[in-house]
Amino acid sequence: MQSLVEESAATEQQTEFNSVISAKRVNVFYGDTQALTNVDLEVPENQITSLIGPSGCGKSTFLRCLNRMNDTVDGCRVEGEILLDGVDIYGPGVDEVLLRARVGMVFQKPNPFPKSIYDNVAYGPRIHGLAANKDELDEMVLTSLEKAGLINEVQNRLHSTGTSLSGGQQQRLCIARALAVQPEIILMDEPCSALDPIATAKVEELIEELKENYSIIIVTHSMQQAARISQKTAFFHLGEVVEVGDTEKIFTSPSDERTQGYITGRFG
Repeated sequence: MQSLVEESAATEQQTEFNSVISAKRVNVFYGDTQALTNVDLEVPENQITSLIGPSGCGKSTFLRCLNRMNDTVDGCRVEGEILLDGVDIYGPGVDEVLLRARVGMVFQKPNPFPKSIYDNVAYGPRIHGLAANKDELDEMVLTSLEKAGLINEVQNRLHSTGTSLSGGQQQRLCIARALAVQPEIILMDEPCSALDPIATAKVEELIEELKENYSIIIVTHSMQQAARISQKTAFFHLGEVVEVGDTEKIFTSPSDERTQGYITGRFG
């Protein structure tokens, strides 16, 4: 995999499990307002990590640190260290465009481009120069749609507009678009919150399949969803990570009373 920096940095020490992202003492400020405080989080490879917590607790802010989407917000400042395969993504010489190819993102509301289904998926490979010719590009598009569980529904209408699809299909199209640039990590910011239960079930099934080849971090307002699909869960509260661990333990025997209070519905 191509390095984020022009001259590759040496990978730092490995954690006890294979960690693809390591966040250390991350602080985020919007102007004078601190949104995250001393966040430490290790993200395991080829697992689903859920970020849960009340609205406004910093989950999405942290997620957007991982592909530097916060760089686009005026007045936002990020401190601390976020290592991707041992390289600090906020270090000098990091190529943000390459970073966002390696760390794909799927948003809360499906946001297909006003282009054909084919062109939605082909967009990333085209701008990153990943396909040498039309045949390679065709293969990338079809493979990505297949991985996103959408190929059977759209293979005869690839030149129809992406916005003509249903909400659940649009979200899977956006997942296919993220997969087309061959990322290592996929960030998902409440990807099912705008979907009906049937579409949600399809997207959840897809996410579980994708963990075989990708590391996935999902922000979810649904504790049931976190419990169903994730192997690791981090509970955020007031800009801090209160507790992180195996999902089953977080939901059955949390260590912190604030986690217990949120899970049992006493606040949130």
